[in-house]
Amino acid sequence: MSESHPHVLMVDDVEANLVALDALLAPLPCQRVRASNGNEALRQLLRQEFAMVLLDVQMPEMDGYEVARLARENPATREVPIVFVTAMHPTEETALRGYGSGAFDFLFKPINPDILRAKVQVFLDLFLSARRLREEIAAHKRTVRELEAFSYSVSHDLRAPLRPLDGFSQTLLANYGDKLDAQGQHYLTRIRMAAQRMDQLIGDLLRLSHLSKKPSKRDGVDLSELVSAVFEELRAADPARGVELVSEPAVTAECDPGLLRIVLENLLRNAWKFTQKSARGRIEFGRCQEGSATVYFVRDDGVGFDPAFAHKLFRPFQRLHRATDFEGTGIGLAIVERIITRHDGQIWAESHPGQGATFSFTLGTPAPARARRTAEG
Repeated sequence: MSESHPHVLMVDDVEANLVALDALLAPLPCQRVRASNGNEALRQLLRQEFAMVLLDVQMPEMDGYEVARLARENPATREVPIVFVTAMHPTEETALRGYGSGAFDFLFKPINPDILRAKVQVFLDLFLSARRLREEIAAHKRTVRELEAFSYSVSHDLRAPLRPLDGFSQTLLANYGDKLDAQGQHYLTRIRMAAQRMDQLIGDLLRLSHLSKKPSKRDGVDLSELVSAVFEELRAADPARGVELVSEPAVTAECDPGLLRIVLENLLRNAWKFTQKSARGRIEFGRCQEGSATVYFVRDDGVGFDPAFAHKLFRPFQRLHRATDFEGTGIGLAIVERIITRHDGQIWAESHPGQGATFSFTLGTPAPARARRTAEG
């Protein structure tokens, strides 16, 4: 018998009954362990892991009900399924006492071999499924630790050569630019831009990977104030732009203020960026009610995008415009989507080329059916 097969504990004070059970279960892929009394059964349960226990009810000194109760009181054994095997007449009182002591089921003697094997097989399958799930969770945790180690390496090892690359390129342009022709200066400028873009990309990746570890809190937050604050920062950084903000006042939500600021920063920066070819852009923020869901939105009148690709927007590195037309790394919306998901909400986008774009999201409620169809493409 393979050591990977689950163990089944058989408990009975009559040796002939244990022999019979052993023979009946022999065709099943399990390792059978015998115990002739309650104390021995409890010791076996602490010694190794069992898929289930077949437990005789009527035993001297400690009956099956007491064994089941003690097993349930011990955190190390309380999850092991117990099936009572008894010759007692099935009554309501018997059933209530058995289930009250922690039994999953009853088998009444004389035992039907097919029913016995069918029930045991169910518990073997459940045990193996739980074992696979634990192994997958452990593998996932190992992967997460490896990714965290990789993120640390990215932060410290890959970023280190980028700064001198950018710095020396800038120094070269400042001090020796007059010795280069226009083409040479263009090449150095491109080198600086590539180094800066790589540094930004690494920073975005780190923010995305660290987001799941960031603790969140829920408070009443004035989203309209956050929108105004972010918009003023955008205007201060680019005062030549004539962009109008139309924001509904006093829009509030129960959310993490720091994380929602990241959401609104990304959405507003995108709206600001994609209206840059308009003589006077317009950005709107507000909310509406669709059924039971409160939907928040950021809308712009910029270049828009092909709605056939809307479902790709929130995947890392997905860009619907050329990098030469609009800057960015393709990570921002992936961060936004992860934050909204942590708030038990959904986010989606609607647009047409040349007609602007609307990014809508919910917080704590599912998206309307229309939005789900949009997100699925």
